[in-house]
Amino acid sequence: MTAMNACYLIRPMHKAVRGIASLAITFCVTLASIGKPGSVAQNQHTLAGEWIVISSAINGQLSSPKGLTLGFPDRDMIFDQQGDVRAGVVLREEGANVRPLGVWRVMGDRFSATFQLWCPDAGGPCGSIVMRGQFVRDDKISGTMTAFFDVTDDASPTGYDTWTFSFVGNRIATGGSN
Repeated sequence: MTAMNACYLIRPMHKAVRGIASLAITFCVTLASIGKPGSVAQNQHTLAGEWIVISSAINGQLSSPKGLTLGFPDRDMIFDQQGDVRAGVVLREEGANVRPLGVWRVMGDRFSATFQLWCPDAGGPCGSIVMRGQFVRDDKISGTMTAFFDVTDDASPTGYDTWTFSFVGNRIATGGSN
């Protein structure tokens, strides 16, 4: 129905009915032009910056079923964002050449990050770390990390030696985004 046809329908109506119909049409058009409720821009969380992330055992499990551990209670992590590219690095104390690299994303107040543990020597644990968590505040995160070590484990549903632990993180510096 065109606007012209709508006017012809309204014209023969009583003045009060015509006023109410015009008001109703105006209201509907206004609602349609505003958009969906909740579409207002919200505060966008970001991991960009430097974080101290402290890990804790879940149910007292201090290592993987095969005895592997990452050997740390806390890590200094730097997350960077350059446009749509989001990268992270873990600054490990074991040596200057051991810097696991990763990627991350944020969805509302939740985030995930994945890091690749590469090992310069065969004696260290290799594998992947998956972090999943949420923002407690803009400068505080919490969640769980799962290590997927490059060691087969037929008893594990993943087929790899895995270890899940909890973490909390505090942002100590902002930046790394543009």
